[in-house]
Amino acid sequence: MTMPGEPPPHLPEDGPTKLVEGNDGELVERLSGGTATLLLVWLIGIGAGTALLGAWLLAALILRIHMGSAELLGAPGLYIGLLGATGPTVLWLTGRAQGRSLPWFIVTAAKIGLVMDAILIGGTWLVSFVMGVSFAAGALVVAGGLVAVTLAAAVIWALATWSADRYIASARVASEGDQTS
Repeated sequence: MTMPGEPPPHLPEDGPTKLVEGNDGELVERLSGGTATLLLVWLIGIGAGTALLGAWLLAALILRIHMGSAELLGAPGLYIGLLGATGPTVLWLTGRAQGRSLPWFIVTAAKIGLVMDAILIGGTWLVSFVMGVSFAAGALVVAGGLVAVTLAAAVIWALATWSADRYIASARVASEGDQTS
């Protein structure tokens, strides 16, 4: 925060962040357009990719169903990818630029993933209950498989998000170091 009469700090135009005026008139440091775009592509790609891989593994190993390109690249894959893309993106919004450690990102990613699983399992149970369908014993195996795949994906999400956070922080520090020399 700058004091009245004090010149605003200068950040290079091509750095990972830029200074913009907030709603209250204060200067706020935000990600530059290129950095934000690259970050979103990275996080959405990691999230969607791990979710599609998880769905494919879950279907192949537990349900004994082979998901082909029609399922993975069609409407079911789109919804699975959107669900998966949510995880790393929410994780980034939760811990960005706060100097969080890798274990913090892993635990938080696991919490986010387990909430997503609870919504998915609870929604499936609710729809089944309304339709009068009862679950077989295999439903617990599928739910356990979903949780296991989610916890593995959470580690990948955490590594991707933490590495992006560290990269942006180090690029920012490097650009600040360039200013002082």
